[in-house]
Amino acid sequence: MRQGIAPRAPEADGLLRHLLGDGDPADVLERLEAASHSQAARYREVWAVVKGLDPQPFYEEEFAWVVAALRARTAG
Repeated sequence: MRQGIAPRAPEADGLLRHLLGDGDPADVLERLEAASHSQAARYREVWAVVKGLDPQPFYEEEFAWVVAALRARTAG
């Protein structure tokens, strides 16, 4: 991320707690992995255009960081 916190760094714990609250990291990881697929992002973009809305940014880099940080903490 912009602050330079590596996903595996201990400092990432506080950021994840801030983002997830009491959410179960393994459950959040599973949901993010399912929702962050590039084809799903493209589907959401096309759907917005079909509905006459402006496509929303996907925040691919940010989601990738969160996924990497969660993987580092849920890997057994």
